[in-house]
Amino acid sequence: MRKALVMTMLIMLIIGKATAQSPQTERPFRIGTSLGYSFAGYREETYSPINRYINNLTFIIDGNIEKGNFFHSLNIGFFMGNAEMADGEKAVLRQDYDPQKGEAYYLAHLQQYLYIRGYLEYALDYRLWGNDTFPGYLGGAFRADTYMQFAHYPSITGLVSLDVHASQKWIINSENHLVLSMGFPIFGYAVRPAYAGADYALIKYSEQEPLKLITLGEIVSLHNYWAVFGDLKYHHKVNALFSLYSGFGFELSRINSPRPRIDAIFRLNSGIAFTF
Repeated sequence: MRKALVMTMLIMLIIGKATAQSPQTERPFRIGTSLGYSFAGYREETYSPINRYINNLTFIIDGNIEKGNFFHSLNIGFFMGNAEMADGEKAVLRQDYDPQKGEAYYLAHLQQYLYIRGYLEYALDYRLWGNDTFPGYLGGAFRADTYMQFAHYPSITGLVSLDVHASQKWIINSENHLVLSMGFPIFGYAVRPAYAGADYALIKYSEQEPLKLITLGEIVSLHNYWAVFGDLKYHHKVNALFSLYSGFGFELSRINSPRPRIDAIFRLNSGIAFTF
């Protein structure tokens, strides 16, 4: 009887130790998908010095890998929609000519401004401060951003950059934690239109090739490109397999060459994540 009791206690102790293992050690991989809503505004001065605004659904994929003191993170986001001015878009009168009557007439034309925003970020941080409840990480990130407007003609900006990246976790308890991440570009490469419009400076034409948009590509850093990207997520663990999470993100950026482009975005999102 005593031997059976001792064996039972040993088995329970082994099970207890296995259960008490950190879920991050057992399941270091996390992948999540969420649906959000972005409140965005921008001014593209290669097109016009007018502020435009767009509020639209946003699709997000994100993930993390924790290995020892290393913290990998991946974020992908995309949204598109029609942008407007703050007081509503104004119709433009366009003059046309009726060859049968020999008279000029006017048409009201409302131009659509299709705005597309996409980004991809991979960050690798290393734990440098804090404790098991409040660990902090510092490292770097590779980031690719695209800003597109399609109106009379396209205005497309593409950026790839190397960023300083930091993450701060707050492990409230075994089921709830917060993660704050921020990135600051310090070096990159940008492709932007030198001009916009049906100007000859916009196009290159020859008999051998069709009309082509001239783009301006150059090295960017703090002297002509600055930005901050932030993201705060709240995770609630449902079980060992999946969790629910919500959060908000923000972006502020300005690129000066060849003419300024300014973007500001605030985003709310919620979704589900799987750990394995």
